[in-house]
Amino acid sequence: MSTTKKTKILNKSRELFEQYGYQKTTLTDIAKSVGKVKTAIYYYFSGKEEIFAQLVQTEAEAFNKKLFSQVETAINPIDKLEMYVTTRMELMQKLSERYNFLKQDFFELMPIVEENRTESDRKEIAYVTSILEDIINSGEAEIADINFSAKILVNTLKGLEVQMYVTDQILIPKNEIALFRNFFLYGVLQKK
Repeated sequence: MSTTKKTKILNKSRELFEQYGYQKTTLTDIAKSVGKVKTAIYYYFSGKEEIFAQLVQTEAEAFNKKLFSQVETAINPIDKLEMYVTTRMELMQKLSERYNFLKQDFFELMPIVEENRTESDRKEIAYVTSILEDIINSGEAEIADINFSAKILVNTLKGLEVQMYVTDQILIPKNEIALFRNFFLYGVLQKK
């Protein structure tokens, strides 16, 4: 199986999904965009759903790579955790703008999205767990249950994605992301 041809199919499919939406894009459209007939696409993918699933996996891996590399620019563990929340929100908002077509077919496509980013989610939880462990080891804060806290942090932020994909509004404006991050990590009440 030629990786180059498969990548070309994925790239052209992404363009078509972005332009026409998932439902309106057919396998025939995808095949024509890469100069093939529909049956030739079956050599690489079982259908449009598998193409979309592969796009989700690829995007999730790229998302984590950008997220983790940005977070690693911070030096101490608390700064890393803050950078994680801020960067994740910024990247997620950019992604929701790019994949605007998901709004039309959100409830149909969300199960495919969730199923195909399981590994990426696992890596993200492990990454956040390591940051929380570093915070405890540094003595900067106490965390009652690291694994639970990491899962809740990641899954709560993931939950905000639904709003971003279903509505056309930016969930948290850029000038309020730091406020959101502080509220999210430190709560409503600040002890004096």
